[in-house]
Amino acid sequence: MNGDLEGILLIAGTLAVMGLLFVGYVLVWRVVFAYDVTDEHVTVLLFGRIPIYRIPFRKIVKMHEAPFHEVVLVPGKHFFTHMFGRRVVIETRDTWFPFTFLTPDNPAAFIAQVENRMRAHAR
Repeated sequence: MNGDLEGILLIAGTLAVMGLLFVGYVLVWRVVFAYDVTDEHVTVLLFGRIPIYRIPFRKIVKMHEAPFHEVVLVPGKHFFTHMFGRRVVIETRDTWFPFTFLTPDNPAAFIAQVENRMRAHAR
């Protein structure tokens, strides 16, 4: 009887540790990548400060939202801050990989912001 209780406690403790590790793994991506929309491009920032990738507006063909399961296996550049969040798919021309996938907090607002900046930049 005592051995059964120890086994149950061991399993419960293991599951709790695994849950905490998973939550930490998911949250760490919010710290790793951030996005900035400037007057000429979308920038992916490492740790919110270091620019590591830029998408010039002149290369953007189109953008749309897509759920995780539709794009997870599509080749491209994946810079996600949410593991299973909706993706903003940015299709570009003249690049090795035409698709870039981002996961801003509000994909629709992000796309609208980029489109507004692109229109202002085109003037």
